[in-house]
Amino acid sequence: MSLSKFMKGATVLALGAAVSWMAVGTASAEMPAPKKQFMSLATSSVGGSWFPLGGAMASVVSKHYPNLNITAEVTGGTNDNLKLVMNKKVELALSTNSQAYLAYKGEGAFAKSGKITNMRGLLGGHMIKWQLYTLKANGITKITDLKGGKRVSLGASGSIGNSIGKLVIEAHGPKMNTDWKPEYIGHGDGPGALRDGRVDAVLIISSTPTSAVTDITSVKGSDVVFIMPDAAILDGLIKDRPYWSKAEIPAGVYKAVDKAIPGSFGVSTIMVALDTISDAAAYAFVKAILENPDQLSAANKLGKAWHKGVATRGVKGVVPFHPGAEAYLKEKGLF
Repeated sequence: MSLSKFMKGATVLALGAAVSWMAVGTASAEMPAPKKQFMSLATSSVGGSWFPLGGAMASVVSKHYPNLNITAEVTGGTNDNLKLVMNKKVELALSTNSQAYLAYKGEGAFAKSGKITNMRGLLGGHMIKWQLYTLKANGITKITDLKGGKRVSLGASGSIGNSIGKLVIEAHGPKMNTDWKPEYIGHGDGPGALRDGRVDAVLIISSTPTSAVTDITSVKGSDVVFIMPDAAILDGLIKDRPYWSKAEIPAGVYKAVDKAIPGSFGVSTIMVALDTISDAAAYAFVKAILENPDQLSAANKLGKAWHKGVATRGVKGVVPFHPGAEAYLKEKGLF
């Protein structure tokens, strides 16, 4: 091959590579700014950790993309949130990866309502953990003590504690409505119900620390008893549910919790969206959250757990990503 022909070929290849590079760069650079719109973000009850987190996220995103006017909505929690997405009542929702998995397949708590296939994943974040607590005076030290008509708050109707609480307690033997009675009390009211004797134990599946548990431990201190699943039973439950992970309540997160309390388990919190929101809106939401970690963590302490290192955790293999979110994650090498 002559030098001139070689140089001509090399030039063509170089131009082709440049065009390809420019095409990729232009695709991301030309993602249009989202159009002006109002969006609802389903969170949790007021006492849950998701409500303030959702408010912080809404504030950060709206600050960087003023056209996205996002309002954090008080809800019953994850199951309620997913059904709100299914019914197109909200555009955004916090969920656990476990419930999103079941919802997408139409299993568990979603067997009757059917598959929720109109949701798409945006990004993953912090873990939420099993925290079943009571007072020493109630004489409950293990799950098998929940019998004889004991009353257990499983959180507000529609929260993740409804289904997981029943599942875990019954795996230990006590049957709901036979040995123990469920109460559906919002997380913020749970400590008061326990102190007043209206319930014997309270379950919250939330981050650590969470305001409801901080509330009662700040008053009752070491009189608060945490009840964990039996290790062997928990191992069996996790074996069938790979989206569950073992966890602990860290030392120092609550008053009188001087040492880490092992034996808990948790699931990942994820953000999902209605599949009809625009690619531009999904892209903007993910970009604003992941590129402004200091602002998010300053607005809410859980914000530090929503970072690029866990951006796909809990979403991959659970629900499909929204194309707009996927575009951003791929652009940053996170997908």
